[in-house]
Amino acid sequence: MSYLKIGNVGWTIEDTGFGNRIQFWEIAYALNKYNNFDFEILVESDKWLETKFIDFPNTKSSKELFDEYTDLPSIDATRPWLSKLDKNTNYWIEEEWPPCNSGSWTRYKFGNDFYGTWLHLLKLKDENLESKIQNLVGDRIGIHVRHWPTITDDPRRDLIPRFDYETKMKYLRKVLDNHPNDKFFMSSDVTYDKPATGPLLPNYRKDGQWLSEIYEDYDIVDYRDIIDLDDFLPNEFIETKDIGWIKSFDDEGRTLKVSERPLYFYENMKEKLQPIEKIYEFKILRDVVDLFGLIYSREFISAENTGPNSTWSDFVYIYREKCQE
Repeated sequence: MSYLKIGNVGWTIEDTGFGNRIQFWEIAYALNKYNNFDFEILVESDKWLETKFIDFPNTKSSKELFDEYTDLPSIDATRPWLSKLDKNTNYWIEEEWPPCNSGSWTRYKFGNDFYGTWLHLLKLKDENLESKIQNLVGDRIGIHVRHWPTITDDPRRDLIPRFDYETKMKYLRKVLDNHPNDKFFMSSDVTYDKPATGPLLPNYRKDGQWLSEIYEDYDIVDYRDIIDLDDFLPNEFIETKDIGWIKSFDDEGRTLKVSERPLYFYENMKEKLQPIEKIYEFKILRDVVDLFGLIYSREFISAENTGPNSTWSDFVYIYREKCQE
């Protein structure tokens, strides 16, 4: 079977850009369906770690295969892309942003957008994890609070200036107070760090976190009520690609230091320390719990109601809408 290869759209472990990447997966799925499922979607496993926890239909997750298939004929996703393909040829879907006919949930609602057509096909692999999330959030309102844009010409509308944390907090409280006596599930990436530079596994209840006062005054749970990190962090992890390096992380997954150790130390320690990929898996599991926590909540307050809009909120809104059809 041939492959439709899709890329990583600016992926970093701190900000994986899942809301953007998933739109290219949908393009590949739509193309595959249009071509009688003669292809398999190919993603790079260490950048699409979500495939460890979520079932993506007709998708192969492999770094080895991803690296093997190069110099492929490409499909420009910024132009109309739905067409018949040669089933004996492998293709690369270019990751230029934005893809043609993609957009926000608003466009989806009015029928002008392909995005969201197949999102509901994504399912959690672990039924126990799914039940745990559903039991936690089923009677709660899911709320997404995202960081502020930091790019000068960022087109996203924001309600509050970037560094006005006090006004932002007042506005967030106003949103929560619109739902008196309700309980909430929080999904957020807001810390005092510059976006995409903060801890991998923030504890928003901790003193010094911007959101900590919200946890004190409202009934709020989050991913840490699903994922037990007490015995996992703080810890040291060993590099598997740059052998000889060990990274230390605090109790929120923030890098403390990088230590260069001689090879003999690595050989002695590699059975005692976990590989650094393990903390990356936990970060992606956090993302997955956040996503499905919002999906399975009784109601949903999207990011545009608390600040700038987000493709993460778009995903949740569309998934919830599709499941109600």
